Amino acid sequence: MDDDAGRDETAARDGGFTEEYELATEADVIEVEDDEEEGAVAGSFAPDLEVTPGTPKAENVVFVALGVIFAILALGRMFLGPTMYAPTTLAGVILAVLVGTAALYGLFVRTGDA
Repeated sequence: MDDDAGRDETAARDGGFTEEYELATEADVIEVEDDEEEGAVAGSFAPDLEVTPGTPKAENVVFVALGVIFAILALGRMFLGPTMYAPTTLAGVILAVLVGTAALYGLFVRTGDA
C-alpha cells in the first residue's frame, strides 16, 4: 500500500480532516545574534525608568486581606470539614488575618517613606 492511498483512507475515515507535519529545513531556522543587552526578548520594558519602593494603598490591603480570609476558609473547609464554619473558628480566622494585616500595613507604611 503506497503512502497516498493511506492518506486517502485516513482522510475518508476522519471526514477529510488530517494533519500533516513537515520537518524543519535549514531555511526554517532563524539565526539570532547575541546582543550585549540583557532583558526581555524584545528589549527591556522601560530601561529609562527607575523603580522605587512605595507604600501600599489601603484599598489594596483590604482586597489582599479579603483574599487571604477566603483562601483560609476554602482550604479549612477541605481539611477540617464543616467545623471550619463554626462561629468561634470564623471569628478566630478573621481576627488573626485582620491583626496580621494591620501589623504588616503599619510596618510597610512606616518603612516605605524612609
